[in-house]
Amino acid sequence: MGELFIAKTMPEKDWSQVSKPNGWGDVACERIITDNNLGVYVADARQGDANGKATIILPQWSDGTLHNPLSQERAKATAAIEGGVALYVDNPGVEIDLPNMSEDIKQALLSGDFKPGAIKQWDAIAQGLDYAGLDFDSVSRVLGASLGAHVASAIVRTAPEEVHLERMDLWETAGLDKENNFLQFAANFMMHGGDGYADILKNNPEWVAYLRKINGAKELAKIAIRRTAGLFYYPWAINRHDIGNTIIEAKNRKNPAIDGDTALTILNGTESKVSPSELNNRLATQLALNGFRRVVRLESEGCVHASQDNIGWWTEMERYSEPEAA
Repeated sequence: MGELFIAKTMPEKDWSQVSKPNGWGDVACERIITDNNLGVYVADARQGDANGKATIILPQWSDGTLHNPLSQERAKATAAIEGGVALYVDNPGVEIDLPNMSEDIKQALLSGDFKPGAIKQWDAIAQGLDYAGLDFDSVSRVLGASLGAHVASAIVRTAPEEVHLERMDLWETAGLDKENNFLQFAANFMMHGGDGYADILKNNPEWVAYLRKINGAKELAKIAIRRTAGLFYYPWAINRHDIGNTIIEAKNRKNPAIDGDTALTILNGTESKVSPSELNNRLATQLALNGFRRVVRLESEGCVHASQDNIGWWTEMERYSEPEAA
């Protein structure tokens, strides 16, 4: 595997000791509701630079720009580290203050197709970019975590022709084992998706101490009652989606947003049951064998699927996964 891609391991550390990114206090943040009824959280760390680059972040399962402030903090950390703009975009049908999932997106997800939802998200992204005074050609990176990794693949597959990415990041990609049936996958996801969450909240850095007050179970219960489709259809789609093929199709399409020189970072925790290392290795190998020349395979020692909810971990992974660092 070493001949196909770069492989590195991030040593385990005390995430509560991770320092705030430079410029953290100066990041301008705003949540907007777009014309097509998606939430976009805009975090702008340009400090007066009217141009700059933009990163698109796609949410985890049951995450959203309103009910979970962690999503806002992730965007803020990413923007501060990059010195640019981060747009955190809701997945259709999840956020409780926005409309239910449309029938066309439901039908697509039943067959494992994330593209109709991604097209709607691009319309929202366009409005978010406009709010920040940017255009599609400013988008240089797409980052998806867990479910968001699958959405990210559809985002690059359906990207406007003005978009050309320098970098694509897939963190803790869920549902890579196609031998699991849906019930096996869902059971594993529910059992291990939040493993370690209590410890993560207990040990979060002081600069996001207020996040410890989040009642994750209460918010999830609200979503389960009011946005049942949003919780069901995405795991169903994950279990039927071939993320590797979608990314390869994105590279091979006309006017692609990614090509063989796009840096692809594939990251998981060594103790993750939702995104095991061997399956991430297989994905990295598949992409490297299909024309991607800059695949970087990263592991976070001792970490689990829920580690992405630790802002200290998220911040350090942003620093560690930068192409220059990797």
